[in-house]
Amino acid sequence: MPDLYAINLHLQERLEADWRKEVDASRAAHWLQEAGLLPNGRNGSELRQLLEAGRIAGQQWRPDRDGGLWWIRRLAQSRDIQSIQEARRRMRSYLPLDRSIMHPDWPLSRDNPAFWEELGKAVAAFGYLENTLVSACYSLTAPPADPGNMQDEQIPALLQWYREVEAFRADSLHVLAGRFDKLLKKDGRVPHTVRNGLRKQLGELRHWRNALCHGAWFGFSGDGAGVLSHYFMENKQAIRFPPTVALKDLAELRARIVDATIRVEETASVAGSGSAAATVFRRQFEPRNSPPEFE
Repeated sequence: MPDLYAINLHLQERLEADWRKEVDASRAAHWLQEAGLLPNGRNGSELRQLLEAGRIAGQQWRPDRDGGLWWIRRLAQSRDIQSIQEARRRMRSYLPLDRSIMHPDWPLSRDNPAFWEELGKAVAAFGYLENTLVSACYSLTAPPADPGNMQDEQIPALLQWYREVEAFRADSLHVLAGRFDKLLKKDGRVPHTVRNGLRKQLGELRHWRNALCHGAWFGFSGDGAGVLSHYFMENKQAIRFPPTVALKDLAELRARIVDATIRVEETASVAGSGSAAATVFRRQFEPRNSPPEFE
C-alpha cells in the first residue's frame, strides 16, 4: 500500500511552496512520480484510485457531474509555517485506519466478553423464533393434499399456496406475529385468551428484537451494563429504547424468546391440520417426561 501520509504531505507542501490554490490530478500525479511516492500509470490511474477512495486531502470533483475533473486544493491558509502544521492535522481524517493493530474482535472487544456472547445467543434465538412463525403459518395454510396421490386439480392451489409462503418468509417479527394470530383466529381451535396471551408476548419482544439486531453499542456503564443507542417508531414518533442493558437482562430475554418459540410450536400443533404440523415440527424440542415415540 502506498504511503498515504507521505503522498498527502508532499502534495500539500508543493502547493504551499508554489503558493498554488489547487492543482489538477494529472499534474499532481507527475509531482508524486518525480518524488518517487507513486508511479504515474496510464492517465494517472494510481492517483485516481486514491481520489475515488477519498484518500487525498483537499480533493474535489468539479463540476459535480459526469465529465468533471479531480482537483486537489491547498489546505494551508497562509505562508506561515504554522499553517502547514494545521494542514497536517487536517490530513489525518483522510488516512486509513491501521488495521494491523486492531483487536480481531473489534468493535466487540471492549470489556465483558460474556455480554457479547449472550447478545449473540439472544439474536440467534430471535432468528429461530421468526423461522418458527414462518413454519407455523405454513402448517396453518397448507392445502390438504396427499403427495403420493395428488390430483391434477389440486396442483394450482398448491402452487398458489407455495407462492404465498415464499412471499412472507422475509416478513418481520411483528408482521409474522400478526399473520399467525389471524390464522389462529380463522382456525377457531385455539381459545381467545390463549391467542391474546401469545399475541401480547410476541408484541413485547418486538422492540427488543429490533434493538438488539439494529442498535449500536457504546461501551459499558459503571455497573457493567451495555450502553445501547436505538430508536423505534411508535405512533409516528421516534422513541428511545432504554439506554442500558445488563447481562442478566439479556439472559432473561433469551429465556422469554425460547418460551415464546415453544408456545408458537405448541399452539400451531393444536390448530394445525395434523399432517402439515407434523411435517414442520419434527420434535424440535423434547418435553420432560414425554413418552417414547414409535415409528
